[in-house]
This record gives sequence, C-alpha cells and structure tokens, in this order.
Amino acid sequence: MSRTPSLAATAVLALAATTLTATTAGATQPLERASTAQATTQAGPRAPHAPRPNVVFVLADDLGWSDLSTGRTNGDHGNGFVETPGVDRLAEEGTTFENAYASFNCAPTRMALQTGRWAARPDNNVFAVTDLNRAGDDTLLVGPAQGREDGREVLLPETVTVAETLQDAGYRTGYVGKFHVGRSPEEIVTEHGFDVNYGGSSAGHASQYFASDGTFNDSVAPSLDPYAADYTQEYVDTELKPWATGVDDAALDALVGTDKHVSDALADATVDFVDDSAAAQAPFFAFVSTYAVHSPVGDRQARADLLAKYRAKAAGLPAGSVRPGYAALAEGFDQSVARIVDHLETTPDPRNPGHPLADNTVVVVTSDNGGRTDLGADNGPLRGQKGELTEGGVRVPWIVWSDAERLVRGGSTQRSPIGSTDLYPTLAGWAEARLPRGVPFDGVDLGRAIARGQRVDRPVFQHVPGYLVDSGRDQRPESTVRSGRWKLAYTYEDQIWRLHDLEADPGEQVDLADQRPAVVADLGRELVRWLDRTDAPLATLRDGRAPLTLTVRGLTYADDHVTRHPRPETVTVQPGQEVPLVLARG
Repeated sequence: MSRTPSLAATAVLALAATTLTATTAGATQPLERASTAQATTQAGPRAPHAPRPNVVFVLADDLGWSDLSTGRTNGDHGNGFVETPGVDRLAEEGTTFENAYASFNCAPTRMALQTGRWAARPDNNVFAVTDLNRAGDDTLLVGPAQGREDGREVLLPETVTVAETLQDAGYRTGYVGKFHVGRSPEEIVTEHGFDVNYGGSSAGHASQYFASDGTFNDSVAPSLDPYAADYTQEYVDTELKPWATGVDDAALDALVGTDKHVSDALADATVDFVDDSAAAQAPFFAFVSTYAVHSPVGDRQARADLLAKYRAKAAGLPAGSVRPGYAALAEGFDQSVARIVDHLETTPDPRNPGHPLADNTVVVVTSDNGGRTDLGADNGPLRGQKGELTEGGVRVPWIVWSDAERLVRGGSTQRSPIGSTDLYPTLAGWAEARLPRGVPFDGVDLGRAIARGQRVDRPVFQHVPGYLVDSGRDQRPESTVRSGRWKLAYTYEDQIWRLHDLEADPGEQVDLADQRPAVVADLGRELVRWLDRTDAPLATLRDGRAPLTLTVRGLTYADDHVTRHPRPETVTVQPGQEVPLVLARG
C-alpha cells in the first residue's frame, strides 16, 4: 500500500481523473438516480448534478479541548507543546465549533452519535461507562440501573443507528477502531448497519497500542490484524515521512522491523475502505474511532520517533508540566488524520468525474469527551476533566472540512452550542436519507450552519443521575443546560442551582445564580421540561438514610413527571424514592 502526498500527486490525479471521466461517467448517473430516499432535513445547498457527499467521521478518544495546537477550536487557547498540523489545517480551511459538547465520558457519547438521542431517553439510557455508582457504598443517593436487559452500556438490536439510515439510502458504511457500545465485533455488521468492521469490539480502550508478532491483542478485534504487520522501509517512506515534522529520517528509519502502532493501522484500514467504496462507485460513510489518546498513556504506548521528539522538546521545562508520551499519542492521531485527508485529495472520484474524492467528501473531527488532565490532556481555561459535567469534561473540539465550498464554509468559526446528537440528522441531510419514523431525535441538522454559517439557537443538556468519584474527579448527580452564553447546573444532593456566564467566565469560577434569578427561572424551566420530555431517571435516596424533607413552592420533577406546587408544600422523600429536581418559584 503506497500513498503519495498531494503536492507530488497533482499531475497523476489530473490524468487519472480525465481517464475516469471517459470510462465511468455512464455508470455514475444511474447509481445516483436509483436512490429513492427523501430528505427530511435541510443540509447546505448542493450543486446541480453533484452526487451525494461521502462522509469520514473521526472520533478521537479523550482528546482535550485545548490539546490541538490550533486556536480555532478553543477560543485561541491552542496547545503550545503538542503539534497537530494535520488537524490544524482542517480547522483553518473548514468550519470549527467552539462550543461543541459531548457527554462526560465515552459510552454515552457513542450512544448519542449512533442514535441521535440523549442518554435520558428510555431507549438509550446509557449515562456512563460501567455503571452510575462509582463512588463506593456510602453515598447519599444511588444511581439507577443503566441500559436495558443486562444493564450493560450497549446498543440494542432494534435501535436504528445512523449507519443503518445511511445504508438504507445507498451508502457503503465502514467502522474503524473502538466501538465499545456493542456485545461483540460481529454485531457491528449484523445488527448496527456497518458493511465492514475493522477492529471494533466491546472493549473500551486498547490495552496495548502496539501489535505483537503481527497481531493486536484481544482489546482490538482481529479484523484489524491485516494491518498489524511490522513497519517496512516502503511504509516508513510513503506513510510516515511525509507527515513527520521535527523528526529526522534516521529516527523514522529505525522503525523498520518494529511493531505497528494501532493509530497507523487504523489509517491503513480507512484508506482501504475508501478505495473499496470508490471502486464500488458508492457513496461512503467511514466512522473512524481512534484509540488515542485514551489510557494507557505513557512512553511504552508512544511511537519511538514521536516520543524522542517530545522528550527533547520537554528538556528544560518544569518537571511534570508536560507529558511526552501523551503528546506523542496526540501527534500520532494527527498524522493518521492527515494521511486520510491526503488520500481523499489524491484519489479520483468515479462518481464525480474529473475531481478527487475530497471535492465531494466531508470530514468531521471531534472527541468523545474532555481530556484526562491527570494523564496529560489540556482543557485550556475550562474547569474539570473527563468524567465531570464542568466544561473541561464535556466541551470538545469539533471541526468540519471539505474541499467543496458548497458543503463547508471555509475559514469559519461557529460559536453556537452543538452536541453529539446533532451528528445523525446532519449526516441524514447530506445523504438525503429518510429518518426513521416514530423516533424522537434530539439533534438538529447542522448542514446550513456548516455550509452557510447559519446560527444554531437551541439549548444543550447534560444529565448524570449517579456518581463518578475517582482519579481526582468528583461528579455527583447533576443536570445542566447550556443556552447562549449561560450554563445552569442543578445538583441533587444539596438542591443547589449554579449559574455561569461562559463567555465571561469559561472556567466557571463565578456563580451568578443569586444575581440573575430571572435567568435561573427561565433556564430552570427549560431543564424541567427537558427532563419531563425525555422521561429522565433520577438517583434515589439510599436505603438506611433518613428521609429527606423539602419545603417546595414552584416545580418539581421526579418519577417521569412534573408537579406544580403553587403554595409552599412539604415533600418527603423516603429511601428508595427518586430525589426530585426542585425549581423554586421566585
């Protein structure tokens, strides 16, 4: 497998595109006319006769809001140590969202991306990895059971995923990398709408980043093993050297004969999926879910050339201020993205004769949650980290790029809050796909925001009805709503509201709830309506605890419904009962 960088391939591409114009134009048009799917969402304008676009969705694992060296995704808080030139370029040329949100850890984000629905929905009901009681047996409250059936954080067979919707619209679909929200590698293909799966399994991370003797360990499904062979000189010359910066050839040549890194294998598999889809003259959707930069993070998991680069770069800096192993994983991720994009730019598109694939492909790059600051991530001025509902745990980079201006407005920064549930309707809009009937989708189609800069004006919600208290994190039952500049949060243990102006105070240091009671009341009602609309479960009072007695005048939400209390009333919560959200009337 040999790939040539875009500058060197321009002439070859032009010649190949001319040839394809003569040989495949007749086959392309009938394929597009054969699709009967009708759009139910509004994407950006499509040029006359342009085929439906391909999509490459790249999901980093635990990448922090300020882990990229660009400042375009994070309010000019680009990373001064980690170098990510490949993704930086996409941010410069595409549309970035500064206020993009995921969930506070990976399983609920992956569920939202696949289903288009909040975790609070009964047919989703995945809020966290493992369970909602990761704080011992002495907490005040107890989180509800997750999922359905056996309580695991998995997609159910009857769920219509975004891949199934695109598949029904005639797209070829491929999954590459970490899946996590499934019971087996096989069901990714048999039950969740992907034509092929490269490496996806129920594992939540790669326990070892490198292959050994030409295979990855059992945290990566065997379907990625065809890309696990040791580095060769040809591979180093064509797949690594073009993207290397600050690394000399000798350090790269020293990789020959050593074990393949899983980040490179994922890029290899993606390129092959793209080639197979182009050969089939089908529009394609590649869901590329990387393992970087999830733990284990350390020198043993980093590619040797990149580790040496960042060790040298760290010399003279305060001890512990940077993590070379983490930075090496992040740049390895960046190189994989750069390779995929270069392949799109240098591969002729048989469905769009005379053009490379990049002229009709959208690339989206984001992360599944905020970064782990205890492992080396940088969430910039934001407070908190992965596993917390503070901004550092849930705000993520979000970049959309294409060489087609009709699809992506170049050099644009969007400040509208968006969330993971928006991916599904956005992809359906690009694909002109029919959304499943009777499904309560929680996202919006971002097509016009991406193509025209149209503002997205709606709230984004978070809800964690349980505990994640470990590794420096202290997340307790809480619900939040972000609307415009404001973020309102409610904690169930103490029935306290907190209000932050994120434009003036991205670090959430100043609580304005007392000074802005009208904002608290307005957003509080939004949050109550959302909890009621989604039938969100709440934590219950632990057995053995004394009953809670609350004096309420206003609104409460518990047990899937809202209760109005026009006059002061005493509400008693017994052990085993849900502890309500209380919005007092001013």
